[in-house]
Amino acid sequence: MQTPQPPKPGADEPVRTVSRLIGAFAAPVLIYLVVWELAARLLLPGVAASGREFVINLCSVLIPCLGVLVSVYLAGVRAGRLLGGGVMSLFFLYLYVSSGVAFSWLPILLTLGGVALALVLARFCPTLKPDLGDLFG
Repeated sequence: MQTPQPPKPGADEPVRTVSRLIGAFAAPVLIYLVVWELAARLLLPGVAASGREFVINLCSVLIPCLGVLVSVYLAGVRAGRLLGGGVMSLFFLYLYVSSGVAFSWLPILLTLGGVALALVLARFCPTLKPDLGDLFG
């Protein structure tokens, strides 16, 4: 009867790396969906009609920024910027074009402004170690 061998230290590193990459890829979209739903249900009903547009515009900047920063936290600065910024930009542009919001430039500019803000703030964002930026050459 063989006894199971104890796992070698670091044997699960490839699994953790792939999990972090998948998380960094999915985080911007999941953050967008969850946080916008929370903002629509909890935040917007309590805002006066005169300030509602301001709150929506503020969320249009901060939610993409948060999504990219979560991606930076999971994958590291370089990989997080590439994955988070790219996914967030493509997802939002697709969302805006498919919903007809593209007829107004303000939502698109606010979203891209949020992504740009996150790319600047990524330098100061804490990250998990090791940084996965070396995977992208």
